[in-house]
Amino acid sequence: MAASSYKGKVAHLIKCFCGCTDMTVDEVQRIYTLTNSVLQTLLDSAARRLLQRFLETERAGDKKGAEIYLEIYIKCAEYLKDTCTFTQDEIDELDDLGLPYHLTQELTRRTLNADRTKINLCLNNIQNICSKEIEASSEFRRFRDAILAKMNRIPKK
Repeated sequence: MAASSYKGKVAHLIKCFCGCTDMTVDEVQRIYTLTNSVLQTLLDSAARRLLQRFLETERAGDKKGAEIYLEIYIKCAEYLKDTCTFTQDEIDELDDLGLPYHLTQELTRRTLNADRTKINLCLNNIQNICSKEIEASSEFRRFRDAILAKMNRIPKK
């Protein structure tokens, strides 16, 4: 009986940008709606992952621009969840990802006094800067356009 309830239903699936997963039309539309706000896109794990895949497929050579800021944003989010001691190793990791020098210096200053609240404020500030850089990037606009193009290929009911 349960099998017959699916009879006649066709689920349209859309490939991720890298082809790794299929997403439902509703999921793609939900993510497209989230892209009205870069912050909402970054806070949603599925949307953030899709943006990351898109940036990877768009890249020709070294990482640059929005992809670097996205990786820094994600790493800061990991550090904000962590309650362990924040050390120079974490700063070095962010620096290796491409954190601008002045932000590396600010984070180093905050780490020296070992006040986790001030370190977290600095990490939040770095995330804010990253989200603004992503928002200003042409890569994010192309991401939004690419999602719209995928949605436009969906057969109308």
